[in-house]
Amino acid sequence: MKVYSVNKGVGFASSGVEYAQKYRKELFENFDYNDYYIFLNYLSKNITVYTDLLGYKNEQIIWIYNYLSHRTAQKSSYTVEMFIEALGAEHYEVLSQSESSIEIKVSNTQRYKLWLLEPNLIDRVDYIVNGSLVHVSHYDESLNNVEDYVQGKLVKRTFYDCQGEKSYEQFYDKNEIKVTYIDQQILFGKMAFYQYFFQQLQLEKKDAVIIDRPLDVVEGILPLLVHQVRLFSVVHAEHYNESLSKGNHILWNNNYEYIFEHADAFEAIIVATNRQNQILSQQLRKKTAIKTIPVGYINSISRKRSYKPFSLITASRLATEKHIDVLIKAVAIAKEVIPELTLDIYGEGGERKKLEEIIQKLEVEDSVKLCGHQNLDEIYSGYSAYVSASTSEGFGLSLLEALGAGLPMIGVDVEYGNREFIENGKNGILFERVSLNEMPEVLAKAIISFYEAHLDHSGRNISKQKAKAYLKNNVAKSWENLLEKGKK
Repeated sequence: MKVYSVNKGVGFASSGVEYAQKYRKELFENFDYNDYYIFLNYLSKNITVYTDLLGYKNEQIIWIYNYLSHRTAQKSSYTVEMFIEALGAEHYEVLSQSESSIEIKVSNTQRYKLWLLEPNLIDRVDYIVNGSLVHVSHYDESLNNVEDYVQGKLVKRTFYDCQGEKSYEQFYDKNEIKVTYIDQQILFGKMAFYQYFFQQLQLEKKDAVIIDRPLDVVEGILPLLVHQVRLFSVVHAEHYNESLSKGNHILWNNNYEYIFEHADAFEAIIVATNRQNQILSQQLRKKTAIKTIPVGYINSISRKRSYKPFSLITASRLATEKHIDVLIKAVAIAKEVIPELTLDIYGEGGERKKLEEIIQKLEVEDSVKLCGHQNLDEIYSGYSAYVSASTSEGFGLSLLEALGAGLPMIGVDVEYGNREFIENGKNGILFERVSLNEMPEVLAKAIISFYEAHLDHSGRNISKQKAKAYLKNNVAKSWENLLEKGKK
């Protein structure tokens, strides 16, 4: 059986969806499945740069733009010397050079900027005439695609096969696909392009398609796939707006609205917690199976007992919705009562600069650290507690990882991950959801209460007991039961 997981993009600061797919890939390694991971967004950097970080094999990656130009995912091997030789310029001048780029002047009006993945290895090349970007050439083992620009705006992309022959062209308006010319066909718009791609996959009825990011995708491809393959959709977040839902009127999360309206087209909708399963089952008007399968797993439960006192850890993308700023402010307040308190923040994202400024302003540089991306497997257990101010975790993979390390937790009293993992007063504190302006004070009180109740010590065994349900074999069995049950 072939299993296809459908996503849109992937990047350095991967979200919970990408990590959920990574965990699924690892679970499927022990099954007799051929699993593939489809990415539909155009990426300006070689996709293997990102997928290597998540442990994918190149043959598992189906990037739509590569697939339709008869290419597989390939690591970049195109060198600066290869580019210079192909350029054929008798005279050129290197204007600047760094670890990430080289700027070359070939005439008074023309220059190239070579963007490097590592020294001497090219990712892409900007061609600039009279100070204006004309086109961008992207490389892996050879020329992959060329983007054409007019007055700074993208107008066309041309994709090439491994032999250097043109495979297809796309024309753009306001960065949106307008027309694709491929295989003597004319495809209008993005959805027609997606549909053409899924037709080329030659899916069979026994194959499974798992849709992870449905928004702007599923509406176009569902009519093509329904009754043709086994269809599944995974809900990765809160699925509705509770405050704006009244009686029988449910205001769905727009990421999943189309899925829920056409739920009977799916063999199952998958959620990460029993609580979300219960709520969605009561709300959904269309009949379909709703299955609970955690989006992550843990390999083992830590036996380590020692940890640094009064040390907090959090791990997430540095994004606005994670409210990392609230954590920093709360720690600054709590330190007035607990001077030894520290917070280490793991992850990267667009909010880093803002968070650095808050740390400096509050003068907590000695106790609050931005630690970047790291493998946390052996790091979690050295802390006294995990803390989160996020109000919208559908599951919370970092919460699960911390649970497996035996960490007690402090989090907002919201569905679903926090209530799934935190037993209030036993292995942590669930604090009241209030406005963001009030939250630092409320969280600071929760942190102080946590340590006053010695939950950093007594909560560790309870966390370890709760973690047993998420061991790899148990989660793998859930997937196996789902996929084997309907296998033909």
